[in-house]
Amino acid sequence: MRRRLLKPAILLGCLLILSIKAVNAADQSRLTTMVRTVLENHPSVLAVRAKLDAAEARQSAADQPLYNPDLDIEYEDTGDITTKALELRQSIDWGNKRAIRTRMAALAREGVAVEWSGIRQDLATELLTALAAYHTAAELASLARQRRALMQRFLELTEQRRQAGDLGQVALDLAKLAHIEATLQRTRSAVNQAQTEQTLLAVADNQQKPWPVLPAIPSPSLLDTKNIDALLEQHPALRIARTQIAIARTSVNLHRRERKADPTIGLRGGREASNNLIGLNLSIPLFVRNNFSAEVEAANANAIQVEQLAHNSYRRHRAKLISTARRYELGYQTWVEWLQTGRTSLDSQIQLLERLWRVGELSTADYLVQLKQTLDTRTAAAMLRGSLWQTWFEWLATSGNTESWLRLKNEGAE
Repeated sequence: MRRRLLKPAILLGCLLILSIKAVNAADQSRLTTMVRTVLENHPSVLAVRAKLDAAEARQSAADQPLYNPDLDIEYEDTGDITTKALELRQSIDWGNKRAIRTRMAALAREGVAVEWSGIRQDLATELLTALAAYHTAAELASLARQRRALMQRFLELTEQRRQAGDLGQVALDLAKLAHIEATLQRTRSAVNQAQTEQTLLAVADNQQKPWPVLPAIPSPSLLDTKNIDALLEQHPALRIARTQIAIARTSVNLHRRERKADPTIGLRGGREASNNLIGLNLSIPLFVRNNFSAEVEAANANAIQVEQLAHNSYRRHRAKLISTARRYELGYQTWVEWLQTGRTSLDSQIQLLERLWRVGELSTADYLVQLKQTLDTRTAAAMLRGSLWQTWFEWLATSGNTESWLRLKNEGAE
């Protein structure tokens, strides 16, 4: 008999789990679609896309030869002697500066590509954060409306009991004050919801309504705190820092090569009177008064500065990533406890308080205090959920996993 009862229960549980997963997958899909649409059309992303096109053009320009040939045509007629000459001169890139300039342009292009990825991630994080704030404000506004409805009912019951002689004027005054407070809180919540939606509209435009809901809060097991260094290696800001280091080091090499003078070779031919003219000349700048060593020292110092700033940025990102993961774990633990015990007990607590008050086992003041505490706990839970999402999105941004979580990782420019 026990086996016969267990199988339907197990089947029901499996169906419930599959249903929850299906809902989460659908919510995730709608959320991803929204973010993708914003990223494809947002001006900041399109601006960096144009910047990337410019960087690609500069890379192509840097790969062109450094010097063009010069052509001189000479004609001189003194009456007795007529001179005609043609000279072709070409400067030579003796130190192969062209290769270094091309390398620097390629690194700059790579940096802009990473910047493009970073802009996408920052925009996605801003959008998700604004969406979480809006949903939190909407939930708080809903709770405020429920609070106001409860206080309206409480006021009506108090007036009825006052007329019946069960309560005094003080109890009625308390009910009126509680009703006014609930009305003011409802108004504040509505204003806050409108403000958060305005912030969301500034990022997402007006084409995304109705706003997609957020899926179930992710488990802390997805934080991957054991591979922090590997996560940071992929962060756009730190990748840009590494690119800047490479550019700075390449700049030192370029300035060293620029200390090598580029010779100019000229070939001249023509006629003077009845004689043929043939000439060959070589011109070499002499870096005697200025050997350009100061430029090398400045570039080297700049490379050291860039390296130290990148090291400092890495340390800050690492500390922030660890702190964010810890905050999320603590908040998630509290959220699970609320889901298991707090929400159920609060649903029945309000009905119990009203019954106790109506039969006279609770005074009006005690009823209001406990009811307010119960409603405040619901509000705190809603704020905790919003805070958890904010922390989750902060961790995604700090770890560079925002687009990966949204399954947009393969849609970048690189």
